[in-house]
Amino acid sequence: MEQSRKIQSLDPLLVAAVSLAFLFCLQGITWGRVEDWNRSSIALRGLRALRPSDYMKPPFHTYFNHVLVVWPIDGVMKIAQVPKDRIKIANPAKLIGSRLLTIALYLGTIALAYSFSRSSYGRFSAAIIAFAFATSAGFVAHAHFLTVDMPLLFWMLAAFWAANRLVSASTTRNYAIAGFLIGIATATKYNGLAVGIAFLVAHFFATKGESLPRMILNRQLGIGLGMALLGFYFGCPTAPYEPKRFWNDFIYNYTVTPRYSGQPDRANYLGAIGRIPEILGIPGAILIAGLAILSCILILKRRDLSDAATRGFTLSSAVFLLYILKIGTFPRTETRYVLPAIPFLILMIGPALQTFDRRKWILALVVPVLIYNCLCSYLVGKRFNDDPRLKAQLWMVKNVPPGSVIESSGTCPHWSQLPNFDAHEIHLGRTDEAIPPARDIIDLRLPHMPGRVELFSKVFPDWVQPLVAEKEGHPDQGLFTAATLKKRNPDYIAVYSLDYDVRGKTVSRYYGDLLTGKFPYAIVFDSEVQAVPSWIYPRTIDFLRGRITILQRKT
Repeated sequence: MEQSRKIQSLDPLLVAAVSLAFLFCLQGITWGRVEDWNRSSIALRGLRALRPSDYMKPPFHTYFNHVLVVWPIDGVMKIAQVPKDRIKIANPAKLIGSRLLTIALYLGTIALAYSFSRSSYGRFSAAIIAFAFATSAGFVAHAHFLTVDMPLLFWMLAAFWAANRLVSASTTRNYAIAGFLIGIATATKYNGLAVGIAFLVAHFFATKGESLPRMILNRQLGIGLGMALLGFYFGCPTAPYEPKRFWNDFIYNYTVTPRYSGQPDRANYLGAIGRIPEILGIPGAILIAGLAILSCILILKRRDLSDAATRGFTLSSAVFLLYILKIGTFPRTETRYVLPAIPFLILMIGPALQTFDRRKWILALVVPVLIYNCLCSYLVGKRFNDDPRLKAQLWMVKNVPPGSVIESSGTCPHWSQLPNFDAHEIHLGRTDEAIPPARDIIDLRLPHMPGRVELFSKVFPDWVQPLVAEKEGHPDQGLFTAATLKKRNPDYIAVYSLDYDVRGKTVSRYYGDLLTGKFPYAIVFDSEVQAVPSWIYPRTIDFLRGRITILQRKT
């Protein structure tokens, strides 16, 4: 068995799939240069006395990234005695290191999917499944972000793989490992708890033939469930010390996320299913859906619970169906919400591929889809590299002299984090900012004003409103007037389109007047994301669309 595992781990087809995925992810790895522009990023968020800034997303990946990337780099900087005012030279290394860690977890997801499929369906099926994971452009796009989405896939697949081992080796140790990994998946993102259904189904397979009371009162099952709770608290260790803050953040996120843009309160299963082509592509989605349906028919005809393929299909379909049934109740369906269900949909195609093993015609269907996926995955990295904010950063470094004052809209790049740009941020509306030296460039940061406070007051019940006021804030719209701009009198103004595509009339009018030349500022840099061809996917990538404009005060 040990020799078999070594052979599987060195399978050239697995190595090829992993290498291909790594190359796709490598292109665009420097996107942002010093920061990740996905507003849901959590890998580099600060930890104050090991406490995260909030619990709307659990903090395990933040800890994981700090332990493996951030703190080692900080340690090197201290050993090298780098002055505090030059410590930001490490920002690019932290960004790339964090992205490499996310990519490593993505590659680990491919390896876990291959291992599960090899033991359940055979080498041919495992190879096709590994390449489906490695070439789907939706996975590659999310692997560029420092969000919890790709790490979640790894920990869910790890828990799933461990649960599958219970069927063949139902030892207390395996129960404990599977339960602990379920807890870690939940501490990565709360919806990772859905993989727990695989643990319960695997327990059913391991104890089939016993009475229902004995299945439920099983000591090993209790140990596994207890380890799941322990795993969650291991990944979210500060929650017991501030339970009220933890609960408020959790319940706020749980209540608001499904209707974040004011969607009507109704289920949206078709919207959730419609997101699958954004991850797999239309050809891939059709092929995988067809093979999954065929697998279901084959399993129903087989009716053999002792068959490895039957168990593999049952476990993966249980997670997929539970996840889709839950996420489909969300009126608002984003691609990243559906993403964790897709690995289990791909794993469901194993029995059909097993039936077609060594038949050339199945390759005639699969290979063109994989080639198309490879092309789209390659273009994903190019789209990241073409982000106009990267060019805007270079323009700032080259053209803004020391002593200048910049005014930046809320979602603009943080120029002060650039290693070769001596700038100091002042967040407008705050009074506790230190006055920077005259030689520094001052970056006045306007707040992002999406108008959610007003929207949420109409959408959500009264008991949510105190949490809305706390989480969303309500900055002064008086900052967005001609009079206050004249008082601030910046030399340069940087505006990103996300800040003026908002509901608030005062804010949108301010930026509109600015961009149409009604204020004494002229555009000196203007660039936006180019439209993508209609035949590639994903059609949209989170936070990779928009226009950035830099204006200079007229002399």
